[in-house]
Amino acid sequence: MKEPLNVKLLFMTIIRKLPLFLIGVVIGAAVFGGGYYLKNYVFAGAPDYEAKSELYLTYSEEVKLENIYINDYTWQTLAASDACLDEVLPLLSFETTKENLRSQVTASLESDVRLVIVKAIDKDPKRAVELANVYETAIQKLGERMDDVEEVQVFTSATQATEKRFDNRTLRMSITGAVVGLICVLVIVLFAYSVDDSVYLPEHMSVRYGIQTLACFEKRGEKVSDWEESAAKENLKSILEGKTSVYLSDVSGISGCKKEDVEDLLKSVRNLTDTPDVLKAVDGINENAGVVESLKDGDGVILLVQTGKKNGKLIERAIDYLKTQSIPVLGCVLYGTNAKRLLRYLSTK
Repeated sequence: MKEPLNVKLLFMTIIRKLPLFLIGVVIGAAVFGGGYYLKNYVFAGAPDYEAKSELYLTYSEEVKLENIYINDYTWQTLAASDACLDEVLPLLSFETTKENLRSQVTASLESDVRLVIVKAIDKDPKRAVELANVYETAIQKLGERMDDVEEVQVFTSATQATEKRFDNRTLRMSITGAVVGLICVLVIVLFAYSVDDSVYLPEHMSVRYGIQTLACFEKRGEKVSDWEESAAKENLKSILEGKTSVYLSDVSGISGCKKEDVEDLLKSVRNLTDTPDVLKAVDGINENAGVVESLKDGDGVILLVQTGKKNGKLIERAIDYLKTQSIPVLGCVLYGTNAKRLLRYLSTK
């Protein structure tokens, strides 16, 4: 039977995992924001300096500005062309390559078709200024060769370079990282919830295996609540009526389910009934398959199930085995129950 999604238990699980969500948010923010800051500021090396020159274009009288075909792309291409670089290289006081120049200097029309902006970037501010000034001369010469351009004048010459500052996105990256961390933790929690076959509540036994829970105990056999104790007494009274021998067998694990282990819990169960001698302990079914020989002599078996132990497959195996052996399962007793979780789930605490 496919178990329906228990929305309330899922919500309670998410609430219990809130510290994990907080950790995920902190780690995500630290990784994204911290990584961005380290890359762009701590380990970025020496800063870049930018020098800027402005050249003013005077077009021929017959040229209408709205029909000018010389656009931003034209000037970008011109600045990166071999013709321009051949003019620039002989004028520089330092050695460099054409590829370096293409990555360091740009020429563009930013807002006006008559104003060409030359930007030169270098780690050395003096070299950045020199690059901008040399490009002024080269672009003046090449620009005036264009048919539609009558004159290229230096509007603003580069005299100093300023440190090129990038937009600090550390905060935005931290927020992005926090969201990513939150989503990752949510996915992990949902995945863990979906594959968790542990028994936490009595309804898990009834919905998954069709077995009713007769009693719930905490870790050491303590009662969960007065109501649970009273209900357990009535349940056991009804189940044991007319029976001469009912066995208790643990199905929670492969090891550690010996008869002597079951007897510790048997004492707590016997305290809830007026016919304690009817209840007897045997080895855990998943520990000793041969225990069914003893169970066949009785009126049925009550399964002991430890909660929160990811033992769903072991429970299934034990129940299937008992059905094959035609041994009636009268119910189950949950132990190790988290009383706070159960009562909160029942909205009684």
